[in-house]
Amino acid sequence: MTLTPRTAGVAAFCLMLFSGAATATNLSYSSPFPSNHTTVAKGIEPLAKGLEEASGGDLKLTIYSGGVMAKGPATLSTIQRGIVDSGLVVPAWVTSQIPATDTIASLMLAVSDARVAAAAANEYYLLKCPECMQEHLKHNARPLAFYGSAPYHFECRQELDSLDDLAGKRVRATSTPLVNWVEQFGATIVAVPTEDIYQALQRGQADCNVGPLAYMHTLNLKEVVKWVSDMPFGSYYGASVLEVNDKTWKKLSDEERALVSSQLAKLVRDVTEGYEADSAKARSDGEASGVVFAEPSAAERKKLADHVDAEFKRVLALAKERGVGGDDPAAFLQGFLDTLSKWEKRVADMDGDYDAYQQALQDEIFSKL
Repeated sequence: MTLTPRTAGVAAFCLMLFSGAATATNLSYSSPFPSNHTTVAKGIEPLAKGLEEASGGDLKLTIYSGGVMAKGPATLSTIQRGIVDSGLVVPAWVTSQIPATDTIASLMLAVSDARVAAAAANEYYLLKCPECMQEHLKHNARPLAFYGSAPYHFECRQELDSLDDLAGKRVRATSTPLVNWVEQFGATIVAVPTEDIYQALQRGQADCNVGPLAYMHTLNLKEVVKWVSDMPFGSYYGASVLEVNDKTWKKLSDEERALVSSQLAKLVRDVTEGYEADSAKARSDGEASGVVFAEPSAAERKKLADHVDAEFKRVLALAKERGVGGDDPAAFLQGFLDTLSKWEKRVADMDGDYDAYQQALQDEIFSKL
């Protein structure tokens, strides 16, 4: 790696901070996703490497991927009990434990740009939603960074003439917003863990998957998928890509916490940029292997737009049912949508510049924690 004056200065500063450390700190990290998943390969692995290098080996992060330490729904409780120090937490799997976080995430169909979704999620959850933070801390877990997935697509093992052909098909989908959208076509939902999607499609246990285009590359679905609807919908932004046991976090030295915090904007940038790269690779490899990327019809686009327009009313009813959002659940939800609008404009002005994106994340969010 070539050190610029800026990066050399940061490295020297970090090494100075850790030069007096007597023993190395080794934190464990649990992900329910396989090691080639974008969040792991493009996000957490570079984070672990960066922490170790910047600390001179005094701060390490050991990664356990593929759910070997805890399956997805158990990750939060595993962090809470200190079985692992940190991990990736998906609120859709633990809705009763972090209902406010999941309710905000239920607006996911309102955004299909991972950069916008990730930035808005981090700003809203970390700075503007004390109710969200408190429900995590209630479980002795502190979210440090959230990510936005690449937008979702229908990915099917057989060619379809249109999305109307989904009627009666078995479709793998997770989270209520995605399930509700799939059911608009008369499909049957099947529950399949991420690591088993390939086999489910290969064996015909599922006819289609609803997932990021990146899965065609990272999970090698291009080998079993023949048809993709080229109409993206929704970015899932509710998951904390780095959530730590709060007691463990408080036991770290000031220098260790400062080092981790200094890497958060880069972590979000790396996952977001990684999703973009993995999606591009998925498309190019898929096209080369004969996968059909079908343009949506005008009727399909309208159906999606109408469904998205109706989502606020559904999520507002959900917020009231769960008792989240205080005295004004509508304002609670609108606050997030306003944050989305802010970042839509900010990201558009960046014109694909990820250095500018990372700097904006640092200046407008992570420097304020």
